[in-house]
Amino acid sequence: MRGKPANVGRGDATSWPTDLKLLADPLEFIREDHMHMRTVCETIERLSRLAAPEAAEIGRVLDFLGRELGLLIQDEDGELRDLLLLRCTEEDEIAPTLERLSAEHEVLSDLCPRLALALDRMRQGRRAASEDEAVLLRDFADRLRRHLIVENAIVLPIARARLTAADIAALRNAMIRRRAVDMRM
Repeated sequence: MRGKPANVGRGDATSWPTDLKLLADPLEFIREDHMHMRTVCETIERLSRLAAPEAAEIGRVLDFLGRELGLLIQDEDGELRDLLLLRCTEEDEIAPTLERLSAEHEVLSDLCPRLALALDRMRQGRRAASEDEAVLLRDFADRLRRHLIVENAIVLPIARARLTAADIAALRNAMIRRRAVDMRM
């Protein structure tokens, strides 16, 4: 969808994704994006159980997998990670957590094509998830939910405590540039 920006709505089931105005405070944007992702996880789990999932709902999850998740992973594994490694102290012990989160991002990214294929087959066939597809959907939702817990409980509070105003501005600018490029695609 050329020209349609990812992350333009609120994180509820009817108006996905996150409001770009929140980029004024990029850490708040990420926190809100995480709340949105929790809603997506609930939707994915529900789709794994429905006898007749709605094509529009599957389409929103496919948009999330194809655009939004990748943008947030780039934000977190790029500028946010680099800034945290620059500003955190040894006592913060953030490096092992960031390494673990980057590895989890890889696993989630690797699962996305399989998940998207399963969801597309469900939508095209206007059918429920097979047993294997349902397991895949629930596994992905569980992994993402656990991942978000660590980011919200550890990474974001440390980022708020350690990043400078200049760091926040750099993070915001990088996130805006990334989304502007996404809008041109």
